[in-house]
Amino acid sequence: MGWAKKTVYKVVVQPKGLEYLCEAGETLLDAAQKAGIKMPVSCKNGVCYICQAELVSGCIVDKRGREQSTAEGGLSEAQTLSFYLCHSLPKQDCEIYLENVYGPSELPMRNAKCQVQQVTEMRAHVYKVVLSQPAGRRVEFFAGQYLAIEMPGRESDAFFSIASAPGSRDIELHIQADPHLTSACEMIDYLRESSTISVKLPFGKSCLSQVPDKAVMLLAAGTGFAQMKSLIEFLFMNHFEHEVALYWTLRKESDLYASELLDKWSQQYPNFHYKAMVAEPSDELNTEHHSQLAQAVIDEHDSVVDKLVFASGSPKLVFSTMDALAEAGLDANNFYSDVLEYATRD
Repeated sequence: MGWAKKTVYKVVVQPKGLEYLCEAGETLLDAAQKAGIKMPVSCKNGVCYICQAELVSGCIVDKRGREQSTAEGGLSEAQTLSFYLCHSLPKQDCEIYLENVYGPSELPMRNAKCQVQQVTEMRAHVYKVVLSQPAGRRVEFFAGQYLAIEMPGRESDAFFSIASAPGSRDIELHIQADPHLTSACEMIDYLRESSTISVKLPFGKSCLSQVPDKAVMLLAAGTGFAQMKSLIEFLFMNHFEHEVALYWTLRKESDLYASELLDKWSQQYPNFHYKAMVAEPSDELNTEHHSQLAQAVIDEHDSVVDKLVFASGSPKLVFSTMDALAEAGLDANNFYSDVLEYATRD
C-alpha cells in the first residue's frame, strides 16, 4: 500500500517576494520558520497582534474553522483581509503581505552597546578583542559576517570580521595594528580606554546561515583568518562531517598568529586540515603569494566542482583566486567573498 501524497501550498510573502511551501494542516507561521524565514512573532496564541498579516490572494482557514478568501481577481485597494499567521492554515496557494520579514540569509541590522572584556596582543601586532553583548539582548549574526564599531570623532565606522561563531554572548575580533597603521592603533587605544562601545551588526553576505552539504574550502590572507575562524567553529559546533580545508597566506612567518589553534583543530577534527603559505617577499607590494591560494586548492583536490569556497583578502587576491578556481571548474554560485559586494575589478 502506497503512502498518501501530502498536499503542499506555495506561499508568497510581499513586499519582499519571499516564497516557501506550507503543508495542509500546518500553520503559515510554522512552515515559514521551518523554511528559515523570520517573521514577527510573540505569543503564538493569536492575541498579541505581532504576527498579523494581510491576505492578498488565496484562501486560508483558522484553527476554529473560519475561512477567509479573496474574490476572483483579488481585492480592491480599499479592502484588506487581516489574519494571524500563528493560527492560520492555507487551503490553496496564497500571497500575503507582512513587513519586517527576513529570508533564510537575512538578519535585521541592530545597534548594540557592548562591554569591552579583553584587548590583548596575540602575535605580530594582531590584537584579540572580546566584546560582551547585553544580557538577554543578543544581536543575531551568521557565521562569517562582520560588524561596525562607532568611534567618537570619526566620520565613518570601522569594520571588522567577527572571529567567533554565533550563539555566544561574547564577540571576538582580530585587529591588526602595526605601528605604521595609525588608524588601527587609534582603534586599539580607544578599545583599551573604553568600558563600553557602540557597534552595529550584522554586515556581509559571505556567510553560512545553515550547515552546507558539501566540502568547504576557506582561503584567507592576513587577518582574513578571523572570518574563517567563525565559519570553522560554526561547522564544528554543528558536527559537520565533510572536509574543511583552510589555506592561509601570509607575508612573514611571524604573521601566523593562530598556529596553536590550528594545530589543536587538526588533532581534534579528522576532517580538518590547513596549509599556511608564507611568501616572505622583499617587496611589500609583491602579490605573487596571491596565486598560491587557488593553486593549493587545485593541487590538493581532484576536482573543485563540488566545493564551497569562501575567500577573504584584498580585491586583487579575491578576483584572481575566483578566476583561477572558475577556470578549474568551480561554479560561480559556490564562491563567496565580501569583496564582491563593494569592489570591482578596476
